[in-house]
Amino acid sequence: MQSFIRRYSIFLMIYIVFQPVLDAITGVMTKAHIDVTFGVLVRMLVMAVTVVFLLMYLLLNRNNKKGFLVIGYFVILGLMSAISMFINYKQKTLFVPSLELTTLAKSLYYPIMFFGYFYAFEELHRDGILNKYFPKVVFYAVNIISLVMIIAHFTNTSFSSYSYYKLGESGWFFAANELSAIVSISFPILVWYATDRLSKAKRWYYWITVIIAIYSALLIGTKGAFLAVIFGTAMALIAAFVQRIRHQGSIKHLNGMIVLLIATLVGIGVAYPMMAVAKTSQLHEEMIYYKKERAKTKKGLNKDQKKYVQTNKYVSYIFSGRTIYFENAADNFSKATPAQKVFGMGYATDFKKVKKAKLVEMDYVDIVFQFGILGSIVFMLPLIVSFVYLLVLFFRHFGSMWSFKWAMLVSSVLLGFGMALLTGHVIEAPSVSIYFVTSLAFAMYNARLFYKNKKDPVELDVIE
Repeated sequence: MQSFIRRYSIFLMIYIVFQPVLDAITGVMTKAHIDVTFGVLVRMLVMAVTVVFLLMYLLLNRNNKKGFLVIGYFVILGLMSAISMFINYKQKTLFVPSLELTTLAKSLYYPIMFFGYFYAFEELHRDGILNKYFPKVVFYAVNIISLVMIIAHFTNTSFSSYSYYKLGESGWFFAANELSAIVSISFPILVWYATDRLSKAKRWYYWITVIIAIYSALLIGTKGAFLAVIFGTAMALIAAFVQRIRHQGSIKHLNGMIVLLIATLVGIGVAYPMMAVAKTSQLHEEMIYYKKERAKTKKGLNKDQKKYVQTNKYVSYIFSGRTIYFENAADNFSKATPAQKVFGMGYATDFKKVKKAKLVEMDYVDIVFQFGILGSIVFMLPLIVSFVYLLVLFFRHFGSMWSFKWAMLVSSVLLGFGMALLTGHVIEAPSVSIYFVTSLAFAMYNARLFYKNKKDPVELDVIE
């Protein structure tokens, strides 16, 4: 059994590299109107095996108290989910079992994989080979995404990010919002790996992978990906400045990194006007103008369109009209029964037709509506605890947080939490949440060792 734990821990690391392949296959199958995709089946199978891995690891390894706490958490989460399902079966206007079960399975992916990766990191660190895999596997995964994006772009086979505008590209990946979130969360880890490799001048070609990743992110045309590459690059620049001031490392190398990072930011600024993301703001203005003009005609606007026009234009641009979906879902939630408010309303609150079922696409909001007030607290508990734990570490050991490792880990985790609100499709989207939970689990494992040993575990870094 111990050999299975070790081998499965290694598998979970290698599994990250294959995420873009699954997403590309899923994108092609979805475009071909195939309902059950290969990627979904693989991810659900891996999630099921990870449950077995967790049970074996927690029951066979040292700390029984910790193991029972984690198992107890999943028992409570399972009971809450079952109660919610039963309540909505009885009380929802339209209860579609396939939609409800699929949504629940996708939601449970994050906590299962988060704990799975945390203990996989523990197992691999115990064997002294954790830094053989992380962040290298994320680096390879991002490069595969970039390669797919570039090939699709230059062969004119890329899917459009905004089909109704023919604006932006998502390569052979189906969902632009999910792709944007993936690139955003994983970009800082790519920068971490590349900056470490650049410690030797002959490895300048590693920065080419960062430039290609930035170009791919700008091709998508979403605000989230654009802001993420700026934030990630800026955080690396701040880290380089801090290390330079403190004389931590080679001054010549750090001077070179500062120049390179500034040049990269300037390059993003120069490229911005030519990329799709620069045109989304203009299109937003044009869309509001068009709807206002239409409101003057006999056809007029429907209820949602009127709300969109009346919303502050900056708010509607930042959240891409999600505030309207929030108002509709919040209205449904306010009319829900007390039991539904406590345990949630399941998929898309309440609806009379499947076609009219609509998520808000702001993860925290969707989670509250799906799991209810009590259920969402239980569901979000690992994220809440992790966020507070890392926040305390960050400020308590502020001076140690400016290595490239910590600066990029913090950036990745913050982008994950931020993108969950801004674009959604992070916590409850398995294709995205795996990148988020791996960064979060690795940061948490580093933090735990930091507290335990009273110093940063420097051995958990990129190795030659």
